[in-house]
Amino acid sequence: MVKNKQNSKKFGMHLRNVLRQAPDYTKLAIKYKDFRNVCSLELNGKVSVNFRNERTLRELTKMLLTEYFDLNVDFAPGSLVPTLALRLNYILWIEDLLESFKLDQIKGIDIGCGSSCIYSLLGAKKNNWKMLALESKPENIEYARENVKRNHLEDLVEVFAQPDNTCIFKSYFEQDTKEQMYHFCLCNPPFFDSNSPNPFGANTRNPERRPAPNNARTGSQEELTCAGGEVQFVQRIVDESLENKLCVRIFTSMLGVKANVPRILEYLKEKGLTNVSTTEFHQGHTTRWAVAWSFYTETPLSQGTSSN
Repeated sequence: MVKNKQNSKKFGMHLRNVLRQAPDYTKLAIKYKDFRNVCSLELNGKVSVNFRNERTLRELTKMLLTEYFDLNVDFAPGSLVPTLALRLNYILWIEDLLESFKLDQIKGIDIGCGSSCIYSLLGAKKNNWKMLALESKPENIEYARENVKRNHLEDLVEVFAQPDNTCIFKSYFEQDTKEQMYHFCLCNPPFFDSNSPNPFGANTRNPERRPAPNNARTGSQEELTCAGGEVQFVQRIVDESLENKLCVRIFTSMLGVKANVPRILEYLKEKGLTNVSTTEFHQGHTTRWAVAWSFYTETPLSQGTSSN
């Protein structure tokens, strides 16, 4: 197991993240009317952003996607509003993992793309990746497809309607007419355990070491919870990766709780996987973790590190 070099500076974003330097919200509020309408003007003339307000988060993410990537994105009512800095950190890590392969055309799978389809849109727009976006919720599928169409990325992004939300790859790979080889998959799994008596009430952080997040929680129950929470969800990805060893070169998933990382690593070890890597994503007060594994051993994932 190797931790990526890009996180050697603790609490720093990926060195290539365009949001590593905080945006000038005052200038952006002048430029974007919808964003300006959800901001407050302080006595010193600067704009302040209320990250605990869901509407503000929506307009903020929309604005940043337009400003930095020329992407026009909308979200289904009540759906998850993605944090752009975190999504970019994940995409950049995937870039690092794939760097040594020197590929001309990269194909990836976005597990549970949500209504924004943000990972697929960023991968396609930023890197010209061909993306397969998997989603099971009908309303999210409708919005995701419209986001792809609105940004003229139909040639690069396919939104596949998952008929069974208990499966990861099975429904897609069972179709003989589909391409069967992808270079990576990524996933932001449901964080909370739906079997818990109070799934949203669990305290997963040490307040003395990690301050409370600034952002409001967004997302539907289906997006935020599943039986067994993120551990069982990622274990399902591992199980289905064993059935599709040659269909995806590098399997990855994000994790929201640090204590769950060794649990997933132990599960991978039990399944005989040794080509494994982990990393951390830092953005403000929020930290996330990710794990990658591969059945291809000729190129160790430890080579997918970058200090750029």
